[in-house]
Amino acid sequence: MKKLDDYSGDFNPDLKPSDFSYEALEKLIKIYAQLYKALDGFWYLALMEKRGNDEALACDILVWEKLCLYEMKKISEGFNIKGTDVKSAMKAFQLSPWAWNIRSEFKVIDDNHVIWKVLHCPTVKALEREGRGRENDICNNVEIRLNRLYASYFNPDIQVTCLKTPPRENENDFYCSWEFKL
Repeated sequence: MKKLDDYSGDFNPDLKPSDFSYEALEKLIKIYAQLYKALDGFWYLALMEKRGNDEALACDILVWEKLCLYEMKKISEGFNIKGTDVKSAMKAFQLSPWAWNIRSEFKVIDDNHVIWKVLHCPTVKALEREGRGRENDICNNVEIRLNRLYASYFNPDIQVTCLKTPPRENENDFYCSWEFKL
């Protein structure tokens, strides 16, 4: 049976992921990651409109603190990622839906020392266009907490250091970089 590259044909009530081609599944993963990011943005903006940015930011932190640990548990169990070193944490982090929305590079110094650099971040790009400076709160407040929580799921002794966050010097500058070290 030929694998589907899209779903423009007849309705299939028994549709399964295995019915799709690799390329179609890759497209679906990227769409799901975009939906994940959009949901985060929509609920934040709705709360900000109703209650203001301070309350929206506080709720954002509460939600993400719960979600990132849940996410690491599901990903590490689903993909059999075990270990307490930095590379184990980075393996699971790479599989996060959020990670599929950004473009980044990892410099592996050793199993317990990784530098992560974000080359493109659509969230920060949108916040920069907005022009209200909210990227500073998100990147310098929320992200540092969450990166530490992601790492602590694997080992609470992993140190996460922010090396750079916005503002960016220019449009071609990278967005942020982080050091994970044990």
